[in-house]
Amino acid sequence: MNVQETKFSSKEFLRRRRPEKFSDSTIRETGTLDRVVLEHFLSTLNTRNQELQFEDFAKKICEKIICPNLLEQTGPVAGGDGKTDTQTFPVSEQNKLLWFEGVNEASNKERWAFAVSTRKDWKKKCHEDVLKIKETDRGYTKIFCVTNQSAKSNIRSEVEDTLKTNTEIDVRILDINWLLDQIYKNNFEQLAIDSLSVPTQYKREVIYGENDYKKHKKYEELTEYVREKINPAEISYEQVDIFLEIAELSAELEKPLIETQGLFERAIKISKKFGTNQQLLDAYYQYAWKSHFWMEDFNLFEENLQFAYESIASSTNSSKWEKVLNLVTVHKSYIRLNNATSTIDIENIERNMLAKLDEIADDESRPSNALTARTHKAIYKLTTFSDVEDASVVFEELHEIFKKSGNLIGYPFEKNFQLLNELDDIFSDVDAYENLLDYMTEQSAVRDGEVKGALLNLRRGIKRLQNGHPYQAIKYLGKSFIPLYKEESRDKFILALKAIAYAYESIGLLWSSRSCLLLSASLITDNFWKYDEISLKQAEIYYSLCLTEIKLGKLAHALLWYELFLIINENISDSSFGDKENQQVDFYISQLILNTDIKEINQQSNIPDELDRLGLFVSSGCLKYALGYIEDFEREYEVTADKDHNDFLQKIRDFDAGFNSKGIIDNHDKRGVHTSFIFGCTIEINFPNRSPFIEFSTNVLSLLEGAFATCTIDNVHLKEAFLIIEVIADDDDDLSLSHEINSNSGKLNLIINCAGFDASDFRIEAQQKITNEFKKLVFDLLPELFFIKNTEYIEKMIFEDAAFDRAISFGACIKSIENVLGNDIDQQIKKIYSTSAEKKTYPLLRDKSWDSEFPKVLEIEDIKAPTPGKGRMPEEELNSENITHKDYSIQSLIKPRLWDRTRWQGVGFAQLKSRYPGLYLLFKHPDIGEGIFKDLISSVGLVDSKARLRVCIVKGISVKNPTHYRVLISENMMTTPLTKRMTMISRINTMTPDSNVNLERFLAAYQACGKFYLGCDAMLKNIVPEHPQRDSLGIEMSTLDVRWAWEIGLNDVDCIGVNLKEDDPYIPNDVAEIPLLQLINSK
Repeated sequence: MNVQETKFSSKEFLRRRRPEKFSDSTIRETGTLDRVVLEHFLSTLNTRNQELQFEDFAKKICEKIICPNLLEQTGPVAGGDGKTDTQTFPVSEQNKLLWFEGVNEASNKERWAFAVSTRKDWKKKCHEDVLKIKETDRGYTKIFCVTNQSAKSNIRSEVEDTLKTNTEIDVRILDINWLLDQIYKNNFEQLAIDSLSVPTQYKREVIYGENDYKKHKKYEELTEYVREKINPAEISYEQVDIFLEIAELSAELEKPLIETQGLFERAIKISKKFGTNQQLLDAYYQYAWKSHFWMEDFNLFEENLQFAYESIASSTNSSKWEKVLNLVTVHKSYIRLNNATSTIDIENIERNMLAKLDEIADDESRPSNALTARTHKAIYKLTTFSDVEDASVVFEELHEIFKKSGNLIGYPFEKNFQLLNELDDIFSDVDAYENLLDYMTEQSAVRDGEVKGALLNLRRGIKRLQNGHPYQAIKYLGKSFIPLYKEESRDKFILALKAIAYAYESIGLLWSSRSCLLLSASLITDNFWKYDEISLKQAEIYYSLCLTEIKLGKLAHALLWYELFLIINENISDSSFGDKENQQVDFYISQLILNTDIKEINQQSNIPDELDRLGLFVSSGCLKYALGYIEDFEREYEVTADKDHNDFLQKIRDFDAGFNSKGIIDNHDKRGVHTSFIFGCTIEINFPNRSPFIEFSTNVLSLLEGAFATCTIDNVHLKEAFLIIEVIADDDDDLSLSHEINSNSGKLNLIINCAGFDASDFRIEAQQKITNEFKKLVFDLLPELFFIKNTEYIEKMIFEDAAFDRAISFGACIKSIENVLGNDIDQQIKKIYSTSAEKKTYPLLRDKSWDSEFPKVLEIEDIKAPTPGKGRMPEEELNSENITHKDYSIQSLIKPRLWDRTRWQGVGFAQLKSRYPGLYLLFKHPDIGEGIFKDLISSVGLVDSKARLRVCIVKGISVKNPTHYRVLISENMMTTPLTKRMTMISRINTMTPDSNVNLERFLAAYQACGKFYLGCDAMLKNIVPEHPQRDSLGIEMSTLDVRWAWEIGLNDVDCIGVNLKEDDPYIPNDVAEIPLLQLINSK
């Protein structure tokens, strides 16, 4: 390379801009050690009998410059035995990796000899030593003759050639000039003084500055760590970074070039052998950067630029190409400023780099990566303009890019803002630049304010969670999501996701918890895709997802996460995960297997060897036992499958691990089913059992769980006990999403039509479509699922408490799992369940479940029939924070959406021949009433033998109108499973007859036979009085409750039958205790 002389110094240029990156130490030199003086001292060593000292000095110099693996002197005295004064010893390739001085390719495996002499007739001495070394026949391939005499170059070369010809050994002569060069070039003056006892007052002392003191201390700590702690045969992923850090510190401390270069070359070798592609790129990049701006060695810079480019030539990650782009920019600037000629094909590198950035920018399925590539290329264009005014078009393009980046967590907004801010000195007069900077300054302030506010909510949410208030925690944490969804607050956002995932799980919302963990895993894994970075955070989140999948019954997914956890954990040297975590997963899966019904167990015939492969031996044994391989189980685990063993397995099956294991629920049919439970409402979704519909369906459940997570503390209550969702896949190519709700049947039905999902790559526009449809879906479901007495509660829940933000924006990210596990999850699941030559198949041998003779019995507390409490409900009982969603139930017999379609207008009584008396409800629209009763009959049958339906007649509601009464239709709480909270749904009608003759006649007939029919007016039309058909009479009931209003007190389930605002209840004078008075006084 030809370079014209120039005063420009790249080192001084960067030192002015980044002084903290350079040494702030001062060198204090006292006395002198002139080269001429030292040369004379060296050449006269033999006159002072300093031969042994010279041998020691020569060995130390050779160890630093030629090879570090030299033995101590082999002869008894200096120069008299005719053998080597030192020689190399073999070193393993692993240990050689730690060398950074005297590094070469062969001395660790070849034998090299060194002969040291102070004789004036150096030429004769070299001949003697070389020939005698040859005679040892030890297989030396190189001989170095070190002399303190001066050897002219032509004579030295002649002697070397002659000796090589005569001995067939490569001979090198190192004279006094070579020694002096090494001393003064590499600052070895003190080494010479100490080794040779040079009489001089010269002293070179480094006075460390504040920055250098810290850097030097760190340098010494890391060097000591490498020497004492690192095994060169097993260098871990994290330890690789230490070697590059040492090299960078050496450069910034401005240590001798030979040392710094050696440390960088060592870091590169270790990165190649033990590191990731990113670590190798970092090593090449830092070596190139330091070569140019610290060492000012442009040839070395070019060499490492070339290597850096080659290491990522096929990468599609914009963050990696940024490093090469930086180096190319520096290269072209240097060539232009110095009128130099490049020794590498920089044009080809530049052309391929820009083409790759174009390719990345066109891939909108990775929006952050694409916009970052566009930004890099736009900024690079700035270096091509000769007139600053021409750069306006670039700043306008950057303006549009930054506007699009607002909602992308992967886009480095602050980093690019700081970079563009540095250009103010150059482009301050360009209007487009000023407009861009104004916009970015404003946005930066907004983003900063948003993050500060979000951090307050994050801290409050975590505090609420620690204090046992998960519902309040969800509100605060959810509010922090959108403001924290930025690159600069990525770690805090991940923390918020983990915290809210824990909160969701603690209240029984596992799908929402899983969704948040998935997004968290995706964001953490981004660092791997960008920088090949493996971290403990990855192991933690993959392990958490494994446990969550087990709790959901998704065994195959759990195994995928567990295997990934093992891979990551194996590459983390200081991981805290070990046998305890393996045992926990093994136990959870064992419990899952033992709770699985035989139909699903039949699908697990290829799973035992998969479990063994992952070290889950207890689970494998339990599965073999459940499949019926009892002899194999006894042989492998050296146990006897007797009663004691069965008792032990029962204990595993029934152990309370903090969640109710319902067995494996992996879907194997064409359509899959998932379920959720929100405040007593069972939600079931069925879907095409393939990607992306599998993840889409789980996101629908997480959406609903997240949106309605805090209903109980928002005074918003569900009225539907069931919601059935069906996902339909259409064949259209264009992506679209729509839904329709059918509320006419017994259970509420939601149909979601998905078109173009199979072919979609779910880019930003597609995700926005899904988000918008999700919003419509939630709004449409609200009136169908909830009692809405006051819209303020709904508005507060959705908008003020950011229910949409925490549920929809992130629930729509259905690509999260693919970012971690890949886009072939279907195939991975199939592989787990498929047969192969590598694993044994265990076909089901049992014809009934392993525990068929001792089935699991859910523990039910011994609760007596509930009785009304006295006084107001205690505050602790009103606290919802310690109640999970599964602690709620909703009575399902009375369906408000069916009853609300018409009006219950009254009741009629009928006495049919040879039949029980009848109580018939009269509806404004008889056909709708008939539908209501068909739904009731489908639930309780024509004979309500379990007394699920309850009819209560409340008399005495008006003193002025004693014939008035009220009829209550509800589900009997005495016959439904008791939960901590129950939503009781009933229908009430006030009857205002002028006479009570009909009522009393009916009651008398009921008391006489103990039964009655409950029906509707539409049924009366179909009854043939003479020969009434049984199935047309209505529901046969055995219980009818008749109560006086004054008997109904506080906490009585029938208190809804007393309207204190309108009623004037009859109160007897001859009864001492009137429960109704307590109810009246409580209002």
